Formats: sequence, C-alpha cells, structure tokens
Amino acid sequence: MEVSLVYCMDYLEKNIDWLQSKLEPLLKDHYLLFDFPGQVELFFLHSNAKNFIMKLIKKLNLRLTAVHLVDAHLCSDPGKYISALLLSLSTMLHLELPHINVLSKIDLIGSYGKLAFNLDFYTDVQNLSYLQHHLDQDPRASKYRKLTKEICEVIEDYSLVDFATLDIQDKESVGNLVKLIDKSNGYIFAGIEASAVEFSKIAVRPVDWDYYRVAAVQEKYLKDDENFDYDNN
Repeated sequence: MEVSLVYCMDYLEKNIDWLQSKLEPLLKDHYLLFDFPGQVELFFLHSNAKNFIMKLIKKLNLRLTAVHLVDAHLCSDPGKYISALLLSLSTMLHLELPHINVLSKIDLIGSYGKLAFNLDFYTDVQNLSYLQHHLDQDPRASKYRKLTKEICEVIEDYSLVDFATLDIQDKESVGNLVKLIDKSNGYIFAGIEASAVEFSKIAVRPVDWDYYRVAAVQEKYLKDDENFDYDNN
C-alpha cells in the first residue's frame, strides 16, 4: 500500500503542470481542500509529498494549512497518545506549513474508557511528567521508562503541539475548526481593506475557541467523575 502511494505522489510531482492546469480555473472563487491518504509515512519519512505541496504553493501562490487528524480515543491509551504527539511534531517539522492538529471523533471519546486526566491536559499537551507517572504504573511499559521520558522531553522542548477538537456531526464544532484554519492561513483577511493596525487587531482578537475546543466538549461528552486534580497527584 505504501509503495503505491509513494509512486502516486512521485507521479503527481513529476506531472505537476497537469494538476496546475486543472486547479487554476478554480482559484478565484473556490476554497481548495486536498484530502491526503492516512498513510502517515508519506508526510514525515518521504520528501515527495512535501515537494509536491511546495510546488503547488509556488506555482499557484496558495496559502495552505496542514490539518492533521488524530483519533480522540488515543487519549485513553498513554502509550498511543505519546506516539501521536511524536508523529504530530514530526509532521509539523517536516511539512513546514501552518499546522493544526485535531482530536477527531471527539464525540466518541468517552466510549473508550475513563481518561486519566481532564480533556485540557490532552488538548494543550500540558506537563507530560504526569502522563509518564501514569504510564509507569503499567508493568508492560515500565521497561521503556527512559525512552518515554526522552520522547516527552523532546515534545515539551519544542512546545509546538496542541490539539483542536472535532465532532463531525456538530455544525458548531466544524465551524469553529474552519475559523481556526482560516485564521492560520490568512484566509480570514481576504477582501479586507484596512490598515496594518486593523489587521493586527483581527489577528490577535480572541475567539471563543477555548470554551468550544475543551470546556464544552468536556461537559458534553465526558462524565464529571472523570475530572482530575493535577495539584493533588
């Protein structure tokens, strides 16, 4: 499967003029969405996908945002969550684009078992030492304690990874994510004739995002008894 995908990306890269001719008529009045396959190796191990994206940006003057979807159920498994953090960071550094990580299927997060911490711990990627301590309680993971500690330190040192949330069945959830994407790639400023000061005001203007990203999700999909007090643990 991976070989065929790499071949396809390589073929597109070599025939970028064909794709350019198909996209150019759409640029004036269309919002482009490129849906890439979920084979993550394409985006942090191979260069052809990145080369393809950069050529499109240069030839068509596109402003793109990379949106990386991670299943929310990984939060219930500390080891898999740490792997998702490392993958997200690797992809961000490799693609070098405005980047938004998303915990998708957030409406199902409570069905995979009780979370060890409040949702904001996972969305904001807070002090991972709590997660390391929790993971050390599992005998299967204890022998990887040093490796886990090193990976967590790398993630925290870069301090780049955080997560938005998405319930694809909820229009408000989808709308808030679209607003965040539009702000990251500058689309929100399209058609605005204003001074640099006005642009700055829009850029730093707070959006009611944190509530809808975390608090509303916690209230809607997680039980109250799943709250976690970091100070007492």
